[in-house]
Amino acid sequence: MNDNIKAGGDIHAGDGGYSLGTKEKYDEFVKGRNQSLGKMRIKELKEQAMEWVPNIADPDTKIRLLNAEKFAELIVKECIDVVGKATASPNAYQALMKHFGVEE
Repeated sequence: MNDNIKAGGDIHAGDGGYSLGTKEKYDEFVKGRNQSLGKMRIKELKEQAMEWVPNIADPDTKIRLLNAEKFAELIVKECIDVVGKATASPNAYQALMKHFGVEE
């Protein structure tokens, strides 16, 4: 929870880059904000890929682990989605889907 609050504060802090005075400085601000948003999305995907599995040391308990395969699949799907929206090219979208064996 605190990480989300800090990330939100980082994104929304300051004046939005407007008082910096130049287009270049504003573009620099936007780049930093977008990197923060990307990091937040990676954290969300990681959270979706977490699983509860039996604890070998204590069979009566479970531990939470990252399912690496599921995490990779979620990242690939996210990339495919971005490419599809950015290019609006069904060929690029379908080629990526086929290459990574991802179903819609």
